[in-house]
Amino acid sequence: LLLLLGAFGGFFIVPLNALLQERGKHTVGAGNAIAVQNLGENVAMLLMLGLYSLAVSIGIPVVGVGIGFGVVFALAITALWIWGRRR
Repeated sequence: LLLLLGAFGGFFIVPLNALLQERGKHTVGAGNAIAVQNLGENVAMLLMLGLYSLAVSIGIPVVGVGIGFGVVFALAITALWIWGRRR
């Protein structure tokens, strides 16, 4: 299962980085585009770590935290998809 998750993650992130480098090359530069992406990813990881620590410290079971994060991510992706279609 972990091998599949890693492989599918790679299938997602490699083309995404290539797209960002190609589009960023014409605007801010490929390196700057990747740097901004990495900053966003690291901020999101720190935020999720903080939220996870808070949830566990107040007694929410780990499975509940995982399901809650999954629901939040699904709602966020749906909202971004709807917002993107309206633009």
